[in-house]
Amino acid sequence: MKKTLKRIALVLIATPFVLATIAAIVYFTYALLAVGGESTQHQAYLKKHMQEVTLGENKFDIFDEAFYNSKVIMLGEVHGFAKPQELDFELLKHLNQKTGLTHYLAEVDHSQAYFLNQYLATGDEKLLDYVYQTWVDLNAQWANKESYNKMQKIYAYNQTLPTNKRITIVGVDRIHDTDVTKRHLTELLQTANYKTGSDAIVDSLTQHLTDSTTENDALRTFASNNLKAELELPQTIATELQHIFTNLHYQQQNIARDSVMFLNLKNLAYTNNWQNEQFYGMWGLMHMLQNKVNGGYTSFAAHLKNNDSPFRNKITTINIMATDSENMIPAGMMPKSINKGQAYVNTTWVNSDGPMVFVNGIKDLKAVTKENSVAIFKLNAQDSPYKSSALLSNTSVLMPGQGGVKPDAENATITQACQYVVLIRNSKAATPIKAML
Repeated sequence: MKKTLKRIALVLIATPFVLATIAAIVYFTYALLAVGGESTQHQAYLKKHMQEVTLGENKFDIFDEAFYNSKVIMLGEVHGFAKPQELDFELLKHLNQKTGLTHYLAEVDHSQAYFLNQYLATGDEKLLDYVYQTWVDLNAQWANKESYNKMQKIYAYNQTLPTNKRITIVGVDRIHDTDVTKRHLTELLQTANYKTGSDAIVDSLTQHLTDSTTENDALRTFASNNLKAELELPQTIATELQHIFTNLHYQQQNIARDSVMFLNLKNLAYTNNWQNEQFYGMWGLMHMLQNKVNGGYTSFAAHLKNNDSPFRNKITTINIMATDSENMIPAGMMPKSINKGQAYVNTTWVNSDGPMVFVNGIKDLKAVTKENSVAIFKLNAQDSPYKSSALLSNTSVLMPGQGGVKPDAENATITQACQYVVLIRNSKAATPIKAML
């Protein structure tokens, strides 16, 4: 009997260690398979088609004529790293000087863009604080010091340019914060010097905006019912109001976010005669993938590439990957034992080579780059093995609620998703901005 009890005790003691060992073996086997090995062929190609960028030098020899002729250029990042904000500003300044680009296509909504442009026009940082506070309230990764400083750099850079060469913000995202939209509507009516009684629909809008008991749903319903209304307002103001009404309607109908982005850019390009203009901006990674992924997800860039798009065949996207870096993650995404009541947590978990995110083929990029570097790779040159290889096209994620990237097409390649890849090494995490506001 005693021997039996001893055996049971030993089993009970050993079981957790055995299970932990099995779990470790399974994890490391998965990680090895997910991240992949190294390819001599791909590394030889990468060495011929790469540029190590020195931030601040504004030198980008890697880009070809097709890049500069693109109508929409999107830089895609995993939010929360610091270095992409620096690269974003350098590319924006480079394109302004090289092609005359003035439209920064931002991952913000139309009303947030309005207040950011008011800041760029006046330098009044209360306006900048107002927009960033909306992201602080949402616990969003955009609420970071590096992004805020980038906006300050754009303002300072604009001061060196003639008025017609200055950069402005174009916001095409789905409404982030209806309170910001309401303030925007109010300021438009003030700009129009609207007098009560001039237009019944505008009177009703004013009532919705001034009545503190009015629910946001009521404003959305009002907007949806007046999409075609002719308003007794100056034409530019009326056009702005109708665009905002349309976005409130999209919000009411729960139109897919990336579809809203596409519809908004298409509409703004038409109403502002921007058909021949160029747009550049930095977006979350998933929005800049030109191929369908994860069972039908169609990104903003994929919509821009579609047959009914005025931007078809005029898109270039750049995918940022990171290794050896820290990332600022909303603490709500992390286990409670880790977040400890904080708004954000810095972690190395989301590097492209693990331990929780794995890009198959990332080892080749890392093998040809140095620590603390920012390197850009052209993936679609004539001799590119990436045109017929699955490397870099799949991203596996072990974090709860995160699906990774799995292309829908058979024999998918990274060149179907983007034309360039950036590897950022040893980036610091972005810095939460809350303490600044």
